[in-house]
Amino acid sequence: MRKRIRLHQVRVGMYVDELESGEVASSHVVGSISSAGDIDLLMNSRAISVVIDTRKGLDVDLDRRDGNALALASFESDLGSKFSAEQIQRARKAIEDTRPCVRDLLEDARRRGAFRLEVADKAVERVMLEAMTNAGAMIAVAKLKKQDEGTFLHSLAVSALMVTFGRKLGLDEEKVRLLGLGGLVHDLGKMLLPAELLRKRGKLTIDELGVMRTHPLRGYELLEQIEDSPKPVLDICLYHHEKFDGTGYPYRLAGSAIPDAARIAAICDIYDALTSVRPYKRAWTQAEAVETMLQSRGHFDPDLLKAFVSKMVVDGTIQ
Repeated sequence: MRKRIRLHQVRVGMYVDELESGEVASSHVVGSISSAGDIDLLMNSRAISVVIDTRKGLDVDLDRRDGNALALASFESDLGSKFSAEQIQRARKAIEDTRPCVRDLLEDARRRGAFRLEVADKAVERVMLEAMTNAGAMIAVAKLKKQDEGTFLHSLAVSALMVTFGRKLGLDEEKVRLLGLGGLVHDLGKMLLPAELLRKRGKLTIDELGVMRTHPLRGYELLEQIEDSPKPVLDICLYHHEKFDGTGYPYRLAGSAIPDAARIAAICDIYDALTSVRPYKRAWTQAEAVETMLQSRGHFDPDLLKAFVSKMVVDGTIQ
């Protein structure tokens, strides 16, 4: 079986059938991987991904621990090739600055079923400031999601993506702020779900999936209790899993019946999920994520998705 994988997943014993966007002559890298030197050629080829044939060689994920270590090394190398040390340092500082606010928000929701809008506003102000000149680095740094901070970094990354996308769409700063705030709290309802459900790595049962799909409504109901909760923020929380063709949840809304802010959130949410590095799955390349999203007909607002790709996705990173 032919399977596309990332460069860091290549092992001795695999058979490489095809290189995607490589600059090294294919005769040097296509075929059986028999030595560390072959792997070095691949890593230096600047390819986006490779296609292996598991009928002719080894498959992936034979050693998960080793794969995770290589994934981390590949991530750090890729980060350093796209951004300066100063940009990366600034991005990490911005994430650390927002960490207490976002973690307080999530813990308040988890433990007390409470939400403080002023704390969320403070975090979004920091995101907006950094995204003004360093959005790509902050979003990239937030892609490395460890087991104990996945929800925090996903919320932060979606917020940064929505702030950046909103600005690319030419929205005024108040609308951009509300997009950022909505991105920050879009998964707030998950904090009200059983912890064991959130930690489960395998496929969910039908019953578990039903419970998981209550999180938009749970988050909405929590936010609705807050006086003067902005409508776009409520819309993002409640409708970010609706699909443009009407097959989403919780209400199977379609087309323009889905609020604009929620349609933007759906794109940013899925993009971050696909391109993130996690302990239990590989990150997709930007090319893989965009290709999959473009081919997922009916899932996203097609005009907004085209705008996201044309205005946001540049040279392998977010601009």
